Amino acid sequence: WTEHDLGAISSSPTIAGDRVFVTTLTGRAYAFGLERGNLIWEWIAPPSSALWASPVAFRDEVIIGVASPYGDTPLVAGRLYALDSGNGTVRWTECVRAGCQPGGGVWSTAAIDSRGVAFVGTGNPDDGVLAFDPMTGQRRWFASPYLDLGRDLDLGSSPVVFSLDGKEAVAQASAAGLFFALDAGTGGMLWSRPLVTGSAVHGLLATPAYDGTSFFVASASPPTGVLALNPRDGAVRWRHSTDLPVYSAPAAGNGVLIFGTGAVFGDLESGSLLALSTRDGQVLWSYDMHSAVRSGPALAGDLVVVGDYDGDVLAFRPRA
Repeated sequence: WTEHDLGAISSSPTIAGDRVFVTTLTGRAYAFGLERGNLIWEWIAPPSSALWASPVAFRDEVIIGVASPYGDTPLVAGRLYALDSGNGTVRWTECVRAGCQPGGGVWSTAAIDSRGVAFVGTGNPDDGVLAFDPMTGQRRWFASPYLDLGRDLDLGSSPVVFSLDGKEAVAQASAAGLFFALDAGTGGMLWSRPLVTGSAVHGLLATPAYDGTSFFVASASPPTGVLALNPRDGAVRWRHSTDLPVYSAPAAGNGVLIFGTGAVFGDLESGSLLALSTRDGQVLWSYDMHSAVRSGPALAGDLVVVGDYDGDVLAFRPRA
């Protein structure tokens, strides 16, 4: 089945049970039947809002992040909404900034831990990580690693929940080029590593991969490429440099790290898919896509699936 004219889509669809949830840059969220694509409900965000983040299905809710359109024109209030997954009605909503002031856009997709605590990145002017109760929206804590100072250095990638010395921690990449880890219970800083000099549309925008041994962080700012970091302190284990920026969220599995390269501005007909060893960053194989690759690859066993700027979807499997 197919559905047309929903509006531009930046996020990944979310499948939960017999439903597919989709968000669009025109400020709409949809629920479709998985088997036939029948529309179950449609929800419309406040005026001028864009839904960049992927919807998160949790229990009987769908959590939606609200942000401004590209360029923050206009700058709207960043919000979180929890919709009833059955009928799309609003269960709760919370603004990121006090008094629902403009800013604090949520274009990071929330991560929820096994305790039922959610974490999400927020945008300017209060760049930070927000911890909240996904069933009520109640704020647990908010941690900001730096002052924005009008630089538009959002935290747009998804947080990564991991275990550090037996305690839960949250790792976060930022457009400023800073990668850091927080105490999941308090929001206290555990460690931080400035990896590159970022900017509003560069820095560390892609969601990192984590294989239980290393974080794999992609950089769209010079020196562009991917870094492997020690989860204990963020120390760089290895760096693989690329000619083009990396906006593609890396995927790690079976000792292999896979990601795409390609620009957002400039030559959009150049880009590659690379596979590296997670152990030392050596190139295992690469494929010239002749197109920017900003899609995060999906792994299923030994199958790799990725999309590109030209609108193609390609699947790869090791040669027999």
